[in-house]
Amino acid sequence: MYDNPTDALTARLLVETAAAAAPKVVSGPHGPGLICRSLAIHHQEDPLSEARNWVGMALSQRRRTNKSPELALIFGLGLGWHIRVLMELFTNIKIKVFEPDHTLREIFTKYNVLGLGQEPEIFEDFAEFESMVAREVVHGENGYPVVLCVPGYRRLWPQEAARFNDRVGMELSRREVIDKTKEMTNSVTMENLAKNAGLATKYPDLMLLKDRFPTRPAFLVGAGPSLSKNGRLLNEVGDRGVIICAAAALKPLLALGVSPDVVLVLESQDTSSYLKLTESEAKILGDQTILAAASNSHPNHFEVNGYIKALFHLNPGESQLLGRGLYLPQGGNAGTAAFAMAYLWGLTPLILVGQDQAYDGSMLHAHGTLDSVFEDDPSGILEVPAIGGGKVTTNTSLLASINWYVEAAATIARRSRPPLLINATKSGASIIGFYEMTLEEVIERLGQSPPKLDLAKLIKAIPMPQAGEIRGDLKQMSGLLSSLKKLLQIDFHRCLAEMVNTSQSSAFMAQIMAPAMASGHKAVALKNLIWADGLILKMLSSL
Repeated sequence: MYDNPTDALTARLLVETAAAAAPKVVSGPHGPGLICRSLAIHHQEDPLSEARNWVGMALSQRRRTNKSPELALIFGLGLGWHIRVLMELFTNIKIKVFEPDHTLREIFTKYNVLGLGQEPEIFEDFAEFESMVAREVVHGENGYPVVLCVPGYRRLWPQEAARFNDRVGMELSRREVIDKTKEMTNSVTMENLAKNAGLATKYPDLMLLKDRFPTRPAFLVGAGPSLSKNGRLLNEVGDRGVIICAAAALKPLLALGVSPDVVLVLESQDTSSYLKLTESEAKILGDQTILAAASNSHPNHFEVNGYIKALFHLNPGESQLLGRGLYLPQGGNAGTAAFAMAYLWGLTPLILVGQDQAYDGSMLHAHGTLDSVFEDDPSGILEVPAIGGGKVTTNTSLLASINWYVEAAATIARRSRPPLLINATKSGASIIGFYEMTLEEVIERLGQSPPKLDLAKLIKAIPMPQAGEIRGDLKQMSGLLSSLKKLLQIDFHRCLAEMVNTSQSSAFMAQIMAPAMASGHKAVALKNLIWADGLILKMLSSL
């Protein structure tokens, strides 16, 4: 009993408030509705029609709507009416839901309106949800998802809803940049690969140095505008570290008197003129620098003089066919490729230099970079957190790189004994997961020089595949393609099924048959199979 009437009133109000806040399932003429904190999540009059409206709106706002969705990302379970609509519309759709309230998840399970045994994948930990979104949207094969934030949830959990929308939007932007790049370069890169196939038996595959590289700090140099401000300090690194630079950063580094150990080239277009050295540049560079070019980059990159040449693969298909199955994951540019290569080599710490990922006034590159050769998409200007605080201007293309680094840092942090990640870029965008230090501080802490590293000797010991083995694989693939072309004329759908089966056992066949499998039309599929067979014949001739 309460001695004080005020205490009794307070207790009663607390009980009434808690009762009002508790979620309630209410019966209606067309199925149950749901009320939470006096707000209707599902209207009790006709929750199914309401859910159809939500789904219709989400479908109308979906990016790249040229095919049926295979994935749905949803904020809020409710009773599952909206999930039921999606399952009825798209039989094979994968549905992933973030639910911010455990009590509502229990109510969903109890009143499940989806039907016996049907339930989406549910996340209550947002970090797990973020990892899934990055995996499914950026790296998955499910295309562009339906994104639905239940209106009632958005009002009840505004901060969580904003975080959901921001994360999904960010990953969608990354996927869009990647897909646009693939669309513009896929046929070009495959033609490049066909011409370069013979080089796999001539130049070593740098991916085979995985975990075999002597431990050193790695300085991963981009061509951001701040490189001109502190890049000269790299002259003090010497044998105490390995300098790996994007091709765009080569000329600015040479202008500062810095000789990189490795120069990385990814470009499918011909940028070989930028790699050609003047007499004075050749003296600075010396004769021990490795030119590492992607196997699907322009063939002219392998023709320039003054370097020790090596290659690497960017996709599982060509790495399986031309190498040992090791390929380089990267974020679509040489800066991220340098980081990934250094990590796979086992170098530590990994230190970013000149990787601004942002504008400095109107400048996007360091002094001495040929902007006409190394261009960035200037569209989608926006602001992001800056190194040292404040904001800095970037664009959607560079934002994709920033997000790639953030995801890479999070992935690396979950592994045992991860390398230290340092951003020693003078200015530009801050990157979550990287310690921010000045390049002066980093170099001061390097310590004494270890034994001299002979990169040329190291890569000469890398084994290379035999041309005969590759020819045998290619001839077998050509035979399979001939059989598929014949089957296509008889039974289109059976041919598609056979292509799917073949692609599951051969990453390279999956790569070259992807346009045919995605076409949906017999004539287009045949045209793409003929192209794939022609590509193999070009590869055979280059061997």
